[in-house]
Amino acid sequence: MAKELSKHNKIVISLLALSVSIIIVGIMFLLNAMQENPEDGFFPAFCAISNLLAKYIIVIVTMATGIMLFSNVSLQWEDKKLRNGFTIGITAFSTILTVPLVYVFIAIFVYHGTGAMGPVGKIMALDRIEEGFIAWFGNGAFLWVVYVFMLILSIVFITVPLVSGVLAVYGKAIQVGKGGIKIGVLPIIEKQQKAAAQEEKVEEVAEPEPVEEEKTEE
Repeated sequence: MAKELSKHNKIVISLLALSVSIIIVGIMFLLNAMQENPEDGFFPAFCAISNLLAKYIIVIVTMATGIMLFSNVSLQWEDKKLRNGFTIGITAFSTILTVPLVYVFIAIFVYHGTGAMGPVGKIMALDRIEEGFIAWFGNGAFLWVVYVFMLILSIVFITVPLVSGVLAVYGKAIQVGKGGIKIGVLPIIEKQQKAAAQEEKVEEVAEPEPVEEEKTEE
């Protein structure tokens, strides 16, 4: 007979389902990002957006929401194998998706300065992405500041989830508190350790002490 899921794990499964739904919507947005004819896309209103940069920002925000939710919920599995399996999976998925983002904000420096785009840049539509940036921030010196900021942000997007995923496999987590940023034990593991210690205390109290037999005088 299969073991019944705990209430905690049922909540985890529900939240994972929600995060997967958000990620699927993000993928559908991504597939529609280059679609110029609204009638041929999944989301006509999304396809009708003329600024390609605006489309990609919607894709990034949607995907990041789903991935972060999935990553955080994965760490709540009580079973270590499930926790590590889901964490490794979402970390790999996140890294693969973020590599093109980092590429775009490296290549756009070259394109903005020289006009050279290359075959990958053409696929990523660097020229249209830059048109979106110029439409919002102009074509002056401030645009370089925006590019630097976006490059740093893309590096953070790929580095933090990767480091967090590796730490999680070893039962660790990045913690931010009054003492600053530190590496501590995963909350779910800490919770399990406290529960196990509490059970040991209860067992010690419940266990009766041995009664010594009184010696009878001969």
